[in-house]
Amino acid sequence: MIVLETIADSIAPTGEARPIALRTWTARDGLQARLSRAGGGLVAQSSGSPGCFGGWDIVFAAKAGTWYSVGLDYRAEGMESVLDGMPLLVFWEDDAGERVDYDYLMIHDSPSEGRAQRAFRCPDSATHCVLRAGVRWTATGRAEFSRPELTPVEAPAPRIHRIAVASEQPRAPKSVPDNVAQYARLARDAAKQYRPALLLLPEIILQLGLERPAWQHAIEIPSPETDAFAEVAREHEMMIAFSTEERDGDLYYNTMVVFGPDGAIIATYRKTHLAVMEGWEGVTPGDELPVLDTPLGRIGCTICKDSSLLDSTRVPAKHGIELMLLSIMGDHRAVQWGWAPGTFSPDRWQVIMRARAIENHIWMVIARNNGEGSCIIAPSGDILAWNAGRQRIIAADCDLGEELRTFRGSTFRDSTWAERRPQLYPDRPA
Repeated sequence: MIVLETIADSIAPTGEARPIALRTWTARDGLQARLSRAGGGLVAQSSGSPGCFGGWDIVFAAKAGTWYSVGLDYRAEGMESVLDGMPLLVFWEDDAGERVDYDYLMIHDSPSEGRAQRAFRCPDSATHCVLRAGVRWTATGRAEFSRPELTPVEAPAPRIHRIAVASEQPRAPKSVPDNVAQYARLARDAAKQYRPALLLLPEIILQLGLERPAWQHAIEIPSPETDAFAEVAREHEMMIAFSTEERDGDLYYNTMVVFGPDGAIIATYRKTHLAVMEGWEGVTPGDELPVLDTPLGRIGCTICKDSSLLDSTRVPAKHGIELMLLSIMGDHRAVQWGWAPGTFSPDRWQVIMRARAIENHIWMVIARNNGEGSCIIAPSGDILAWNAGRQRIIAADCDLGEELRTFRGSTFRDSTWAERRPQLYPDRPA
C-alpha cells in the first residue's frame, strides 16, 4: 500500500473523537481510484480498470490497550460483491506511521448500503487508528463513506466455560425407559465429576440397543423421556444436548435436543443429511441449519452423516456459530481404507475433525457412541480433550472469547471470512 497524500482536513464523525487527518492511498502506482468529496462524505470511484485498488484513510488518535467501537457508514454501487469490491479495514499504527496490526471492519458480504461497526482492542504499541476505505478489483465500482466513529468501550468479559462429553454403550435395554435411566445417570455423573456448563451425549441414545428400525421407539418432544434430562439440566444448572429418534405425527426424525441450564428446551435440530439406511427405513430429513443463541454463545448442531457434508458446518459457521455440537455413531471416512474397511482410524478421524475446526475457526465438541474418538477441539485445531476408548467422560475448559491472531495481522476467524470472494461461488452462502 502506498500513501499518496496526507490532507490537513477532516470529516464529520459520530461520537466525540474527531479524525486528526485524511490520507489517500493506492495498492500501487497505476491503480489509483478517483477520489472526491461529496455531501460531507468521501467518495472512491474506480478508474475504469478492473485492477483499480485505492481509497481514503481516516486517521484517529488512539490509546494502546483500549477497546474501541469502530464504525463507518457506506453506500456502494457498480460492484458484484460489496465484500470483494469495497475494502473496509482498521489499521493500527505507531508514532512513526508503521503498521502494528490490522483488523477487518467488514467480514461478510453485505447490503449495498449500511453501516459497518465492530469492536477492537488497540494493540499495545499503537497510537493511531486508521479506517481504510475504498474500492478494488472493479472497473465500475463506486463507494461513499461518512460518519466515521472511534468510541472507547468496555473490554469483553471473559468467556471461559467447562464443556464435557459423555459416552457409554447401552446395557442390554429392553425399552426406551431403560436407556433414559442409564443416560440420565451418566449425565448426573458428568455433572458431579466436572460441573460443566455444557454436556454433550451421543446419537439416538434413547433407542440404542433396541430392535431396529430405531424409529419404532421414537419419542415426542417434549415428553416424559426428555423431562428426565430437563431435570438433570435444571438440578445442575448445565446445558445438555443429545440426539434421539423423534416422532411428530406420522413422521420420524433423528433430532438433537438442546436443554438450557434451567431445564427448558432451547431448541431442537433435525438431522439434515441422513445415512442411507435411515432414509431406507423411513426417517425424514430436517431442512434447517440453525444458529442457536445460548447462555454460552452461538452454537450449531450436527448429527453423524451431517459431518460428512462440509456445508452442514460451513453454513452455520458463516452465520456466526462459535461452537459446533456433533453427536455421531461413526464416519465412513475415518476407517483404515482398503485393507481393513470398517476399522476405526483415530488418525483419520482427528484429521477430519481438526480440519473442520481450523477451516471454520470454531470449537468442535464431539460425542461418539462407543466413546473412542469423542473429543473437544479448539479453533486452532488443538485437541483439548480426547477419549481413547477407556473413559466415560472427558472435559475441557474452553475460552470461547479467545481470538487467535495470525502472524501477518488480523484474527484467524476474520481472515477466514473477510478474504472470501462470494461472487465466485454463488452456490455457497455469501
